Amino acid sequence: MVTTRSATRVVGNDSTKVMVLKPGSFVPQASTSDEDSEDPDIAPRHVKKRSKKRAGHRAKKKLKRRGRLDLMPTMNLDILFHILSFLSPMDLLNLSRTSKDFRNLLLQRSSASVWKTARLQVDDLPDCPQDMSEPQYANLAFYPHCHDCDRVVRSVLWPLRARYCPRCIGDNTLDQWSTASRFPWTVNFNSYDLPHAIIYGTGRPKQLFLKKALDELRAELSKTPTDETVALLREKRTNAAEVMKHAEQCQQWLEYVASSRKLELDAIRRARQDDIVTRLTEAGYKPELDYVNKFWLEDHLKTSFKEPKPLNQKSWDRMRPDLITALDKVRIRRIEDKVYGPRRQILMDEYKKYLQDPPPADAAFDLMPHAVNVAEFDPFRVLITSPESATITATSFVSAFQQLPDFVSSWRAKIDREFLDLIRCPESQSDSGKQEDADCLQLATATFIVESGSDRRLLMYPEVLSWPGFFAPAPVTLFDEVYLLQVKQFECRMWSAVRHLPRISVFEGTAAVVQAASLDPKTTRREHMDELDTRFACGKCSTPGSKVVMTWDMAVMHSYRLHRDLQPEEIKWTMIEGEELENVKDYEKEAKPAVKADAIVYCALCQHHVRDARSLTFIQNHLAEIHGIPSDKAEQGAHYIPDRNSTSVISMVVDSDSKVSNHADHRLVPSYSSGIELLYWKSHLV
Repeated sequence: MVTTRSATRVVGNDSTKVMVLKPGSFVPQASTSDEDSEDPDIAPRHVKKRSKKRAGHRAKKKLKRRGRLDLMPTMNLDILFHILSFLSPMDLLNLSRTSKDFRNLLLQRSSASVWKTARLQVDDLPDCPQDMSEPQYANLAFYPHCHDCDRVVRSVLWPLRARYCPRCIGDNTLDQWSTASRFPWTVNFNSYDLPHAIIYGTGRPKQLFLKKALDELRAELSKTPTDETVALLREKRTNAAEVMKHAEQCQQWLEYVASSRKLELDAIRRARQDDIVTRLTEAGYKPELDYVNKFWLEDHLKTSFKEPKPLNQKSWDRMRPDLITALDKVRIRRIEDKVYGPRRQILMDEYKKYLQDPPPADAAFDLMPHAVNVAEFDPFRVLITSPESATITATSFVSAFQQLPDFVSSWRAKIDREFLDLIRCPESQSDSGKQEDADCLQLATATFIVESGSDRRLLMYPEVLSWPGFFAPAPVTLFDEVYLLQVKQFECRMWSAVRHLPRISVFEGTAAVVQAASLDPKTTRREHMDELDTRFACGKCSTPGSKVVMTWDMAVMHSYRLHRDLQPEEIKWTMIEGEELENVKDYEKEAKPAVKADAIVYCALCQHHVRDARSLTFIQNHLAEIHGIPSDKAEQGAHYIPDRNSTSVISMVVDSDSKVSNHADHRLVPSYSSGIELLYWKSHLV
């Protein structure tokens, strides 16, 4: 029969002494020898808190839980050690701290084989050094707590065989290179005589020695004869070299473990991220994931995306609703950018060709919409927003362009109504005198002062509809990504009179110019004034020997820019006739001022549309590339038309002998047009 060890009989150093224990209370035979005594270095330091009981409080009797391993220490030792051989060193440490029975059993030197078996299960862990027991080595390598205060500490001071938190490291070590540490220098002491740890950080590195080891060395040196000191230090130096060599091996192992763990966690993270992408792909969001990128998921899911845990159904159900909602918004943005965007670009290219053709002779519109408004016309919008699988080409828009005149008609009527709603009546009229009929905009008196913040302009109709505030992109940053994509593509917003709500009022000075021609301001239209083709003299600027004369639209600009503080009747406009008028027209033909390169003009060969006013240089390049007209052949009036709201007032002087000369005595005033801020008006014309 094979004899096995029994946990109910523990033999001490004296084989004649045997202790028989009751089941469930195994305690090895007490011994004063070092061989079987328990190791105090691995015991965690816990402070037992005193329980506070209120007066009259009766302690409740705790029910004993069933199924605990109280009887496990009473098992056969061979069976018990076989079970323990499957545990890791950290498991043995935790088990040794569960009860006194396990502590007494596992901290015996006879149980070293259990610890060794557990240590061998750890890959590449160096062997236990001779100056440490197996439990001490396991506690140093795997128990992540300070050896002094039990705080969590991840780093190990392998040469010192200890873990210390930043606060305790100063209490238990001395820095050889610090003047404040009072290092106990001796005549024969060398830094290699004792194990030491070098710590690198901010500033000067530290070379740390254990205070306890220094005290022991000093005590030994004091007891050792002088002739034996050298041999003692040589022995200490040899032991220190062995400890430092083993410490270096342990540090390399720890770095390998950390690197392996990092790679393992990275693999788990990648598997989790791939699983999230796979589930979203199966849900039909592959195009959206390709449109954004992995960083979008990381930014949206935060720590859930990088969590080093496999993705389970519970985690997926928790993150799925918010993720799907966010991806639906990405889908809208993707379709707007990658599907609708190219289709809008086709529309913009075709609309440019449409506008490059000269307007028909019976054209009913003096201002065409921008492409951003055309894209919202139903026939165009249906094509642009058709399903992603549909193929849209330039020929797809042919039928829509055939219906464009109907859209322009409704669009002009709409913006005219919005514009009329913004007009404030002059102080001389009541609200009942406000004309609501859009026909009033065709009158010669349809000249308006537009104010928005510090911006103040005099604009005539229909150029007033090109005021930048009606369509220019907002200068502030908005968070509507779909809107930003459209603005980036069109460089313009849809026309709206209610976006900025400017102060718009009728300029009363125009009526005085019309009345000077003996016409009724309430019925005279712009074309009537153009057909009249007469010139007007400013009574405020003229002198008895000379008259300052100009066209009717320049007279309106002159009234606003130079005499806006006067009442209209104070200027006293007069219409010139006869020989004086003929001389002025002849002078205009001969001394036609040249337009400077930075003047604001628009192409006369294209249909006039919103945001088409550009610099002369830009329009000259446009005429050369699109219409084949060289820059030196481009003529004012025939090929380009100056924007009258941004040019200087052209005026002449007629003396008493009917001689005409240029009048340049004007003060400088700022002028703007179509969202392009100009310099002072005098710099645009010579």
